[in-house]
Amino acid sequence: MDYRSTGYAYLERPNTVLIDLLEQHVLRERPTARILDVGCGAGANGRRIRELAPEACVVGIEPNEEAAKLARDSLGEVFAGSCETWAKTAGDAGFDAVLLSDVLEHTSEPVALLSQLAGLPSLRHATFIVSVPNYGVWYNRVRTLFGRFEYSWSGLYDRTHLRFFTRHSLKKLLDYAGFTLIAEACTPSVVQSAAPILRRFFERDVANGNHLALGDSRAFSAYERFVEPIEARACRVWPELLGFQIVCVAKCA
Repeated sequence: MDYRSTGYAYLERPNTVLIDLLEQHVLRERPTARILDVGCGAGANGRRIRELAPEACVVGIEPNEEAAKLARDSLGEVFAGSCETWAKTAGDAGFDAVLLSDVLEHTSEPVALLSQLAGLPSLRHATFIVSVPNYGVWYNRVRTLFGRFEYSWSGLYDRTHLRFFTRHSLKKLLDYAGFTLIAEACTPSVVQSAAPILRRFFERDVANGNHLALGDSRAFSAYERFVEPIEARACRVWPELLGFQIVCVAKCA
């Protein structure tokens, strides 16, 4: 909980489900799309997108200066500062997609942020892809049953989370903010539930500033190829319980 005692501490990996939805709803028709990655972190999603669509332009916004510096190695352009500050100098160049990958839960006023972004001329016709942790995931229900709630470095109990969402509340938020839901999915939760244990194997990498070590590892590649597809199929059966993240595709109504 002592934020000042540590620097940027996230261990990042690409959000496969979010990127799949981006490909389905944006990149298939517009491989040269302009994409705004809000809260881009060290660039895990942006790097995967540029591998998938080399002609796409990914612009990042990242308030943490250390992370923004790292993201510039993966993204063509990164604004180091808040989304609100970026909005004041956004310009008129249009974007085809806006990514809010695990961003809304860090904000005190998610409705205001969504409304501000949707109101910008450059984002008026963009497809929004929003991802938030699912508070109703099975392991949180078990922990809450036994009275357990301890903040951690990342994940559902991230020490910087100000808001908590379920599938229902995220859809309700988007509707209230004036968005029309186009599609939704969820990321699987079984392996993710062991994230605090898995993180221990990468502590040295994080300490050395390699925040993308997990995504670059052979173990993660094997997980993406062999395990995640099985988890994802199970997750679709009961997303409110088995989904780690709820991911929605929406457009401003």
